[in-house]
Amino acid sequence: MTAHAVGIAIGALELVLAAYVLRRLWRFRRGFPWLIVPTGFFLLRGAERIGEEVFGGLPHVVGLLVDPLVLALLVLLLASVDRLVRDLAAAEEAAELREREYERALLDYRRLARHRLATPLTTILGGIHYLRDFDPQDKERRAEVVEMIEEAAVRLERVSLDPRDELRAEERSLRPTPSSGP
Repeated sequence: MTAHAVGIAIGALELVLAAYVLRRLWRFRRGFPWLIVPTGFFLLRGAERIGEEVFGGLPHVVGLLVDPLVLALLVLLLASVDRLVRDLAAAEEAAELREREYERALLDYRRLARHRLATPLTTILGGIHYLRDFDPQDKERRAEVVEMIEEAAVRLERVSLDPRDELRAEERSLRPTPSSGP
């Protein structure tokens, strides 16, 4: 391959890169205007390289147009760096806020789950302990304990399978959902 062909190939690749960036990232142009800079640079540089290889150098007029455009693109890049840094810092702060909200919601959920599961579990375990030591002559008390265990098991099933089940007054202050944001 000759040097001219390599130059043309590199220029064509730069144009393809610019077209690819435009096609894939155009929807982000408002949030990230600095994306225009590398796109414009590769468009201009690719056109300049192909022009140099095809015409043996660029006409003076083209050079006069390309240099100010490259300068303008670089100024735009420099001007948008501060905004980009501010946007990234704001995004980081928002992510940290969401993380704190998630941790709080998870803590509330764990508290609520522990509270809602503790009562039926305590009842079931207490009933089991009682039945181990119960007097076989007291059949009426045994039936009450078995019924109490059954009710606790049903409640435990309901609470664990449908956590949105009706909350009691002391549970209403626990809200395991994060707020919608700042």
